[in-house]
Amino acid sequence: MRGFNNLLGIVSLAFFIGGCSSEKGGEEPHIGGALKVMIAYEKPLPPSDSVLIQVKRSDGKIMHTYSSISQIPATGIPLDLGEYTIEGTPTNKRLPLFNRPSYGGSCNTNLNKSEANVTLTLKQANVAVQVNYSEKFKSEFTNYTTTISSPDGSLTYGSKEDRLGYFTSGPLEIKLTYTDKQGVVQNKIQKIDATSKQIAPGSTLALVFSHPDEENGGGNYEAYYLNALGKTGIELKKALTTIISTGYQAKSYNDLWSAYKIGDIRTDGTGAIWDVYSDIPLGKAPYLYQPGQDQCGSYSGEGSCYNREHTIPKSWFNDDTPMYSDYLHILPTDGYVNGRRSNYPYGEVGSASWTSRNGSKLGSAKSTLGYNGTVFEPIDDFKGDIARIYFYFVTRYADVLSKYDANNGSTEEVFNSNDLGLDQWTINMFLRWSKNDPVSPKERVRNNEAQKFQNNRNPYVDHPEFIEKIWGSNASNTAAKSKMVKVYYKVK
Repeated sequence: MRGFNNLLGIVSLAFFIGGCSSEKGGEEPHIGGALKVMIAYEKPLPPSDSVLIQVKRSDGKIMHTYSSISQIPATGIPLDLGEYTIEGTPTNKRLPLFNRPSYGGSCNTNLNKSEANVTLTLKQANVAVQVNYSEKFKSEFTNYTTTISSPDGSLTYGSKEDRLGYFTSGPLEIKLTYTDKQGVVQNKIQKIDATSKQIAPGSTLALVFSHPDEENGGGNYEAYYLNALGKTGIELKKALTTIISTGYQAKSYNDLWSAYKIGDIRTDGTGAIWDVYSDIPLGKAPYLYQPGQDQCGSYSGEGSCYNREHTIPKSWFNDDTPMYSDYLHILPTDGYVNGRRSNYPYGEVGSASWTSRNGSKLGSAKSTLGYNGTVFEPIDDFKGDIARIYFYFVTRYADVLSKYDANNGSTEEVFNSNDLGLDQWTINMFLRWSKNDPVSPKERVRNNEAQKFQNNRNPYVDHPEFIEKIWGSNASNTAAKSKMVKVYYKVK
């Protein structure tokens, strides 16, 4: 049983960074010019009177001040040529309020022509806090409220208050009050330090209070991704490499059988093993395997037994450890289908030479894939699982991946020694697969077992948005979106 003060989970989205961009016009420089300022926001437009705009010269002298955005002249701000800083300062930032974000930001520009167009991007300057209660908590406890106090004041969230409250700074004191089943009024207090990244400007903090008998909804990973908050691109990938490698506990290959009995069990009442090569989520699986008793062994065809499938074939990494027995990329699958897949890369089949009973295919790659050769294609329901496993592997083993880039077999067409870790055709395909097949409860259960089993997690199951931030179109976009932190508290 975990106490109220135990932080059980942390989930983050992207982190928004403000800035400005400019386009300069005119042909001949002259003594003066006009700076046209356009305003962009990370979220819907706030009240126009909530931001003070100042234009400062390079020596710090304030040249123009506008008490609201609407006061900025549409024809442009008259200025001498030179370098300037445009600053937006929130004017409603002190008092905690519901549904009232504040915005701020700054950027530099060089007015060296008769006219320049500048976009000042304003980001959220305070932290938003939302309070939630689990269904079991609400069914057994009554009269529950949460009061959040800050140096600037406090807000009280009633049992049905689902609006966001906005706070300028920490520390925050969170006081939960409720009446338990015995009619006793309980008061629980949690504090968040002013320096905590959970309440960084621009973030959204979702507090979730759960019943003592519940499993935590976000997985048992205490502050696991804290050092990844606010990062994008390769910086994010490197941070995740450190997070999922630190404290990793290598297990034996034989230990995987025991892990499968906990982390890979179907929830349909059969007690059978999840098998991505035989299951049909929207239909009836052609065969089921019971944990332990149906382990391979030898097989004569489909349905004989299940074994341990290295989704990244072990020949690709020379049977090296610890990846040889890394639970997060070794799935229980039908032995015969596993054998037919062999060490071919995953791909999209143009012409199938063999099809399994659940629809998985082996054959030549389709012409538009970007790869020429034989590939194995799982059914659509499990393509996202495979994609997120590959993104995990090249993150977890980024430091040694260059050894396998040009090895024999298919790795020279899959792995890449650059920072992204994968060849571009593979990235393109896995981005599609992950997007079209979102994270399932099956993957989350498996991820929780991975932490118990080998003390690490697949970050792309917990945070699929990380994939886009590293390999997708947003990878180089530092002006990403707002970040969310979800914190689970279990009352004692």
